[in-house]
Amino acid sequence: MKGHAYAADGVVGRLGVYARVLLLQGPVGPFFAQLREDLTQQGTEVWKVNLNGGDDLYYYGERLLHFTQPMVAWSDWLRKLLIRTRVEAIVVFGSSRRHHRIAAGIAQELGLDFWAFEEGYLRPDFITLELGGVNADSPLARIPLDTVPLLPAPEGLRQYPGAYWKMARHALRYFAAGWAAAGRYPAYRHHKPFRLRELVCWIRAAYRKPWYRLRERRQVARLLMPGHPRFYLLALQVYNDSQIRSRSPWRRMEDVIEWTVFSFSRFAPSDSLLVIKHHPMDRGHRDYAAAIAAISDRFAVADRVVYVHDPRLPSLLRRSSGVVTVNSTMGVQALHHGVPVMTLGRSFYGHTRMTWQGTLDEFWTFAQPANRLDWIRWKHYVIHQSQVNASFYTGGKTVPNQGMRGIRCAARALVEMTGRLLRASIHGIQRFGAIASRLVTGAEPLPQNPLPRKPFSDYDS
Repeated sequence: MKGHAYAADGVVGRLGVYARVLLLQGPVGPFFAQLREDLTQQGTEVWKVNLNGGDDLYYYGERLLHFTQPMVAWSDWLRKLLIRTRVEAIVVFGSSRRHHRIAAGIAQELGLDFWAFEEGYLRPDFITLELGGVNADSPLARIPLDTVPLLPAPEGLRQYPGAYWKMARHALRYFAAGWAAAGRYPAYRHHKPFRLRELVCWIRAAYRKPWYRLRERRQVARLLMPGHPRFYLLALQVYNDSQIRSRSPWRRMEDVIEWTVFSFSRFAPSDSLLVIKHHPMDRGHRDYAAAIAAISDRFAVADRVVYVHDPRLPSLLRRSSGVVTVNSTMGVQALHHGVPVMTLGRSFYGHTRMTWQGTLDEFWTFAQPANRLDWIRWKHYVIHQSQVNASFYTGGKTVPNQGMRGIRCAARALVEMTGRLLRASIHGIQRFGAIASRLVTGAEPLPQNPLPRKPFSDYDS
């Protein structure tokens, strides 16, 4: 297992105990194909369901099925598949996606284990793997702090530099393939729509990162200067984060901004600032500058609200007087730096003695940081229970040996065609869709798996 993007004892060691598992959607990229390879070597029979063309690009081979029916059919379709294949566990990335929420309920009904991957709770060199769900669905959210044992700190951790850019490249390819193969999955709705605009957003995010850092460097430097007025930090989340919609009272980040700025304007110390930090994964999709300006003007605090995108986060956190978030893992980073934290929604870390349990109006004046010993004990427990020193996107081995050439050819072709698409006419766009659809779903360069044949053909529409 040496050289893989994850540790054998951290992932395969947990999932390799099952005779048969079913994989649903994974992170963008070849991680689930890689996982299949290692679980198979351990003697586990691995099944997979693909839901869109992006899944097809990165995962193909044996025991693969394609769900192409409307969402209303998913529950019965999946239940029949689970009974027929006799799998013992379902494995997903993100437990809040609609397909995965339904799968979790069916797993509970049938007495199957439900494992969920997620980005690391403690970043950048961890990924999350939990039994039962992640984030607000995590078992960690229900464990009283007093019952958490004192465990040793992990040793010999490996670092994974460059993961963001590799993730961005995988995301671009995934969305290009999903868009190109939309005709094969007509009823599928991704949490980020498979449209040309999505590809443009990822390209825009790439050049905005250095631009924002350059444009805001003086502003951020002033915030970190000795003697600068104290400030609080509002950590925004991705505009369509399922944790916002399903685990908080809000539907939009604009509503969170308005609520927080209103409370800040009324109850925060008059000499303090509110720094609103954009989410890095939302850099190409949303810009809240106009909304923040309008809200700040309405509550007469335009001169006390600062909007930033790409500051050096540890320095900003250490300097801040408190962090407000709905349920972002930035709250965990703030706890690490000894900063008071207010969560506006449900989170896995929102325990008494860890985060502020009063109101937001009270937070500005009365919040205190978590007890340091409580934090260390809880952090070590989280690492031992849910974290794997790994990366989904980078490591010694990034694609499975079988089919590596096909993945590279398909990805290269899709990226090249995406570049041409951005300059194309309407006729060119239509032609791209037809050609790319054949590329992803036809015989070349991914010939290994057309729609499954009998005896499992009855599971496909």
